[in-house]
Amino acid sequence: MTFAPQTQIRPGTHLPFTVENAADMGISRHELRTGPYRRVMRGVYIHERIPDALPVRARAALLAAPPGGILSHGTAASLWNARVRRSAEIHIAYRGTGQPTRRSEIKVHRFTYPLERKARHGLPVTSPGMTFMQMAVCWDLVELTTFGDLLVKKGVITVGELRSYAQAWQFHGAEAGRRAAALVRDRAESVPESHLRLLLVLAGLPEPEVNYSIRNAVGDEVYRLDLAYPEIRVAVEYDGRWHHTDEQRAKDGRRRDVLRARGWTIFVVTAEGLYEEPEPTLDEIEEALKDRGLLLPERSFEYLRYFGSVLPLEENPYWSVAT
Repeated sequence: MTFAPQTQIRPGTHLPFTVENAADMGISRHELRTGPYRRVMRGVYIHERIPDALPVRARAALLAAPPGGILSHGTAASLWNARVRRSAEIHIAYRGTGQPTRRSEIKVHRFTYPLERKARHGLPVTSPGMTFMQMAVCWDLVELTTFGDLLVKKGVITVGELRSYAQAWQFHGAEAGRRAAALVRDRAESVPESHLRLLLVLAGLPEPEVNYSIRNAVGDEVYRLDLAYPEIRVAVEYDGRWHHTDEQRAKDGRRRDVLRARGWTIFVVTAEGLYEEPEPTLDEIEEALKDRGLLLPERSFEYLRYFGSVLPLEENPYWSVAT
């Protein structure tokens, strides 16, 4: 089988460009319509071979919007870490007043306070701390805390820096941002692990250590547990889709057998046991902690704001029936 050689991308068209830019590059309007170009958004084009990735749409939005803006909110959050929920709109922030942008693809935000500008993937974005605090009015506690975990894991901000930033914040979202920042931890390695930790904490259980290392006699790490109560040898691990190969399951099984032989009780939580039916998960872990001698408070039902079935429980204080 033979393949036709791909034509070379014309210089300058690998990035978004406007109709005016096209004229400067010698590309006519007719060629824009019939040539190897596609429209990213009204008035902004790119070579058809360039995928429609977030940085492409963000760069196009900056061309289409008034000058002087920087990417913010959900767009900045996704650029700082791709594993967060993406917004359909491109968010751009400005300081001061100005004319609205009548484009469905772009959401303009205007603020009275100075905007902290950083560069990410060659694009102007709000700083990690500012992005975190701006998202405090958009995301719930679990999503915002998880984003903080991801920022720390990326190394773009430390836990201490994030908490200090939240404490100094005097604008919308201050209270929510401070609470989430207080729950952010380093060493968190995945979104489900962060969610599992928050499920336990919001249910009123003691907070476990994150990615606890078990070391040998010379100090080398031999095992790592997602969440652990090392003093009483209880561990909680998330079993995600990537664990479902025969090889990975066997490896995890051997590791857990060794740890159980050393006196550890290990709970393996699936997506169903985390997101859909967390009550059996909490019941089992709570019982194990009590069996190991921990005195636990009554269960908090705050976790039901973020995890589990939408069906009410009789003892759920967040459920009420209109009379």
